[in-house]
Amino acid sequence: QHPNEVVNAFPILFLALVYQNVVPTVVAQLEGDRKKITTAIATGTTMPLLMFLAWNAVILGNVMAMDPSTVGTVNPVALLQSSSDTGSGQMVLSTLVGTFSELALITSLIGFVYGLIDALTDVTGIPTEGPVFQKWKPALFAGVFLPPLALSVGNPDIFYSALDYGGAFGVSTLFLVLPPIMVWQER
Repeated sequence: QHPNEVVNAFPILFLALVYQNVVPTVVAQLEGDRKKITTAIATGTTMPLLMFLAWNAVILGNVMAMDPSTVGTVNPVALLQSSSDTGSGQMVLSTLVGTFSELALITSLIGFVYGLIDALTDVTGIPTEGPVFQKWKPALFAGVFLPPLALSVGNPDIFYSALDYGGAFGVSTLFLVLPPIMVWQER
């Protein structure tokens, strides 16, 4: 309905389709077993894809049924979550939407924490297991959680700006521009 707004969706689209940063962690945890790695990545990308497609179908199905003049002013997630008033089927939908939203955040957080902990141990030279790792574990977790916490306390709306800038510049540069340049340099 608003094709000019499609460009504004690109940063979020780029962020939603990036999972490469957790591949080294998956490889290390599965001890380099190619079959297990392939299964984990194939399953780990297929399941979210199916959930993403189902989510879009539900959102678009509910938004398309609305009055076109109110589409831009209504939050579809809030609409789905508030649908518990009208019946047991809607109550189930409302519960599923809430559960899906929470699981999406939790699983993303887990993946990024693992990836950032691995990155910090690589940068600092700390082993990934053993007594030295256990000694530095609180500092590593502080390095993962305290900077975003400090930024969000200082500016509660920074998350939305970070998504826009991260998807528009960071992710698109890191995963769309740099790989072809690196391959070209190597050839």
